[in-house]
Parts: sequence; C-alpha cells; structure tokens
Amino acid sequence: MSDAPILEPLNLVTDFDAAGDFEKKHTPYVVAEQVDGAYKLTVTVGHEVTHPNQADHWIGWIELYVGDAAVARFDLAPIVTAPVVSVLLDLEPGTVVRAVEHCNLHGLWAYEVAL
Repeated sequence: MSDAPILEPLNLVTDFDAAGDFEKKHTPYVVAEQVDGAYKLTVTVGHEVTHPNQADHWIGWIELYVGDAAVARFDLAPIVTAPVVSVLLDLEPGTVVRAVEHCNLHGLWAYEVAL
C-alpha cells in the first residue's frame, strides 16, 4: 500500500501485515482474548507505527461494531489520551467484530477480526 494520505469515506485495511506505515499508523488494530467466557477486545491505533496525539492531529474516537450494530464507543481528547481502549463483550466464537476510528486529519479507518 502507498504511504500517501488516503481519504476515502471508510478506509478498510484487510491485510495489516501488507499495509504501509501510513495505514498502520491509522488502522485500529484489534486483539481478542478470552476472559471468563467473554472476549476482552483491545483496540490500538498505531499498533506498529505510532499515531500522533497532538492538538492538530489526533484520534477523536474509536467504535466497535458487531454486524451493523455499534456495541461500544470511546471518545478521546488530543494530548491527554492514548488511542488504546479495551472492552469485555459476550460474543460467540466466530463473530466478526469491526473497529472504526476517526483521525481528525485523515478520516475513518477500519479493521475486522473474527473471534
């Protein structure tokens, strides 16, 4: 993938390993682990390449979806918050979860994971 800014309505990264630094910086990377019969989902924006967290460039929010249903949303502020969030969800194995984040300069980015 290119390192040039991508400003589509929704930038869905389907292969994190093949993504360039620009995409890795913006992709809401999801890690799922089982905890007491539920799934603890941790979403990190800037998993391998750090995303800025400055007054003029930051991640404003992160949402989690199961199908078309939003199941969690985290609003973030520049400078004082890191774009890393966790939530416990009671979901079935095989469920596809999509994380979406909003960068104030580069728009919406998404990543999906099957539990």
